[in-house]
Amino acid sequence: MTTSPPIRNSPRIGAMLRLKRRQLDLTLEQVAAAADVTKGFLSEVERDKASPSVALLVRLCDVLSLPVGSLFSTVGSAVVRKAERMPIKFGGARISDYLLSPSSAVKAKVIMSDLAPGGSGGEALYSLNCEEEFVFVLKGRLLVRVDDEETALDEGDAMTFDPRRPHTFRNASESLPAQALFMLMPPPA
Repeated sequence: MTTSPPIRNSPRIGAMLRLKRRQLDLTLEQVAAAADVTKGFLSEVERDKASPSVALLVRLCDVLSLPVGSLFSTVGSAVVRKAERMPIKFGGARISDYLLSPSSAVKAKVIMSDLAPGGSGGEALYSLNCEEEFVFVLKGRLLVRVDDEETALDEGDAMTFDPRRPHTFRNASESLPAQALFMLMPPPA
C-alpha cells in the first residue's frame, strides 16, 4: 500500500482536534465514545494519519464544542491564487477538497471539491451549523441528497439548501471525475 506525501500547507486538523480535547481535559476514550468511533481510529485522526468522514468530523466538533470552520482557518489575503490553494482534509471518499476563501472571509467559506469516479462526501448523512449551503457543479454530474430526496445536478447547475438538514453528495459517475464548488454561510455571530 502506498501513502500520499503530506499536503504542503495543509491544516493539521487532527492536531487541532487533539489540542481542543486536551484543553477540555477529555480522554481519547471519552471523545471516542461520545462521537461513536473507536479509540484507535480517533488516535489516528488526531495524529493526522487518517481522515475522518464529514459526518464524523461534524460529530467530533460537536463533542468538542468546536466550530467546524475553525479547523480550516488560513492566513492570507483576499486573493487566493491557483498555485496557493490550500488542500484540506474534510473527509469523504475519493475526494480532494481545497479551501478557496481566505480566513478573512467570515460570511462565507468556499470549498472546491474534485471527486474521482464514485467519490463522495461519505455514506452517512451529516448536517452543518450554517445558515445556507450553495453548490455549483463545474464538471460532471453530482447527486446531492438532502433528507430522503436526491437531486441530480449537471455541469452548470446549482442548488441551495439548509445545511442543518441531513445531507451528503456523490459523483454520479463511476468512470468520469466531477468537480463542484461549495459555499457555506455560517450563522451570524
